[in-house]
Amino acid sequence: MRLRQIEVFRAVMIAGSVSEAARMLAVSQPVVSRVLAHTESALGFPLFERSRGRLAATAEARALFVQVQRAWGEIERIEALAANLRRGASGLLRVAATPSLATSLLPEALAALRESHPGVACDLWATHTRQIEEHLLAFDIDVGFAIEPAPHVALEATALARGEIVLAAPRAWLAGVLRPGERGWLEARPFIALAEATPLGERLAARLAAGSWRPAQMLTVQTYALAGMLVAQGLGYALLDGYTGATLDPERVVLLRLDPPAPFELFMMRSTAGAGSLLVGRLAACLAAAAQAHAQRLAARALPEAFVMG
Repeated sequence: MRLRQIEVFRAVMIAGSVSEAARMLAVSQPVVSRVLAHTESALGFPLFERSRGRLAATAEARALFVQVQRAWGEIERIEALAANLRRGASGLLRVAATPSLATSLLPEALAALRESHPGVACDLWATHTRQIEEHLLAFDIDVGFAIEPAPHVALEATALARGEIVLAAPRAWLAGVLRPGERGWLEARPFIALAEATPLGERLAARLAAGSWRPAQMLTVQTYALAGMLVAQGLGYALLDGYTGATLDPERVVLLRLDPPAPFELFMMRSTAGAGSLLVGRLAACLAAAAQAHAQRLAARALPEAFVMG
């Protein structure tokens, strides 16, 4: 079957009649009828039974439609890629980032990008790493940013910057007798844990287990950004990426570095089938610069004490 025949057959199957299929395809009814007749002749079997002006799909047509729908999904991906390439040429950039990056680094990076490219239009997504992967594979977005995404055969991940995990706690807790770097300072305090399983989260969990540290887990959240907001409300302490930590209100939240440190890398994610873009490269550079600026703010904000995890 040729592409036009597949398109017409699919439209008739979905619409249920030649007239409705013609409206779907914005063509005349004779065109649909002619393509359908040629298709049946080439296949050597009927696709529809005609009775009183209505069409009923044959068993062969129903079996064929299952495969056509699968193939149509790939055709739509090709169309989406072509559309994205057209938009890229006209200055539209579709970007996805994890919620913590979307609320910490991305606004600053976009502001820098607009200074050098004032005409660029952006479509922004804040979502989890797995959803970023799905959007890249479907060509819904041009680029994604995440902290240490798992390797994927169809995606290219490029390291842009290094960061570190920090411990964030309510500033009101400094009023106690114990020093912040001591483990007893957090004993029996509520811990805000990250629910989503990530390579970085699993590494932190292994560190906690190795140090025989069993925090009193009271709250579970999906993002570092939400964990930081809960810390600012005095609901507990959390392990956060330093970018998120640097954005929290210093009058309500204190930050401690970890001993030993818990570094991570920030990655740019792209489809290996996608075309290159100067805008993507420029945004990546702006994001790396924003990450460096946030690292400097973190260094200025962190308490002199480090929290010993081991």
